[in-house]
Amino acid sequence: MISRLRTWGRGALEAFLAMAIYTVTLGVCMALMLLIISIEEGGPSLSIATVPLTETLILLTEGCGFTAGSLTLTIIPLLLTIGMIWLIRALVSRFGTSTGGWCLGTLTWMVMNLIILQGTQAVQVDTTPAILFKTALVFLIGYLLALVTSEGFHDWWESTVQAGIPSWLRRSVRLGLSWGTALAGGFLLMGLITLICWLALYHDAVGRLFHLARMGTASSVVTSIASLAWLPTMVIWAFSWLLADGFAIGDLASFTLWSGHAKSLPSVPLFGLFPDPVTNSQVRTLLLNIPLLAGLILGFLLLLGPRSYRLIATVRKHGVLSRTVIKRFLLATLAMVLAWLICLVISILLFALSNGALGTQRLASVGVSVSASGKMIAISLGMGLITSWIMTILAGSLLVLWNQVESHIQKEGALVTGLTGQDDDDQTRKQRGEDTREGDETHPTDHGNRDGNESKPGQDPVREPRRIVSSETQKHQGPTSGRARSAKSKNHFPNQ
Repeated sequence: MISRLRTWGRGALEAFLAMAIYTVTLGVCMALMLLIISIEEGGPSLSIATVPLTETLILLTEGCGFTAGSLTLTIIPLLLTIGMIWLIRALVSRFGTSTGGWCLGTLTWMVMNLIILQGTQAVQVDTTPAILFKTALVFLIGYLLALVTSEGFHDWWESTVQAGIPSWLRRSVRLGLSWGTALAGGFLLMGLITLICWLALYHDAVGRLFHLARMGTASSVVTSIASLAWLPTMVIWAFSWLLADGFAIGDLASFTLWSGHAKSLPSVPLFGLFPDPVTNSQVRTLLLNIPLLAGLILGFLLLLGPRSYRLIATVRKHGVLSRTVIKRFLLATLAMVLAWLICLVISILLFALSNGALGTQRLASVGVSVSASGKMIAISLGMGLITSWIMTILAGSLLVLWNQVESHIQKEGALVTGLTGQDDDDQTRKQRGEDTREGDETHPTDHGNRDGNESKPGQDPVREPRRIVSSETQKHQGPTSGRARSAKSKNHFPNQ
């Protein structure tokens, strides 16, 4: 019982320490920023607003917007949210995970956020149950990350889950998840590079907006550092501008590759970074087709890559229509579908998290159109993957056709060779038969010449055939055979 209470107490301690560390760190930064601004600008000290502003920003970090006068802010500072989740995950990994610790820790986290909600001076956009749900969700995400990355979960996953899943299916799912996540990360990296390009091209406009707001150098630097809390949001907007449907600042302006203007926007220094449209149609077409090219490359990597299913080597080893090739092709197709789905889900989730409001009327909807941008990413990326899939099938079909043609040519060549050899044999036999007949015709004359019996003048050698009788035959025939032979000779040659 005592050990169980200790385990539950660790969960509450994790939640308390995470909130305390985050609150103190954020409060110190806010106090320093307000102090610098007060010293440079003069007038009354702004440090008295440190606590309420810190409390409001804590709730905003967890997705709870607020309203202060004419300002309504619901855009989440994602960099602070990531930092809070990472802090929760680190503390939970340090003290350990348990079901009771998660329940008591979540309860403690909700209670502390409720206390912060009572002390804030801003009007919250969401209701109290919605605020408690959002705050509990943040703590749950951090706790789950700590649980998933723990050694106990890893051992349980290998012994229980992986043991019941075939290795071939596990590999396909792993490839799909990893490549889909990597592809989404690559798109975000492109967004970060695009944001850096914006900063290099339009930093003069940001400086002019700081000058119009009559902010000194120190105030401008502090404000720019504070704006880094929305850096992931700007990266996501740049990602949507580069590869999808762009983003909009309410009803005042919209920014895409082919249109964009910022003349009617408020004089917020951060808005000076927003880009102009791309005038070159070829460059614009190339940028819009980046997801298609990425899908094409990803499809070939999954189908033919050395670290995936290596269909080329498999075809060389087992043949085009072998069972192994067909199985690997279907598994690669499954990995492609999973990669497409994971990349699309991550993109839509990021688009949704980057949206918010800066007002109640014309600035009530700021950010990315989730449906339009998600549709563009899904279609372009899917076309690239399908193109690589179809090209692989066509290549396999051509290879099968070539093998059949080559086999047919080899069979025809063997048949022609066999017929030619048979004709040569027939001619050889025919030549041998002619030589034999010629030898038979000349054979009797040769015998007569060898015996010394030349034909006499006036006698026909053809009509004087000489019978050759062996000595053994003469012994058997005796004198009667000799007399008979003499009589036949007298009858045959009467004039002799």
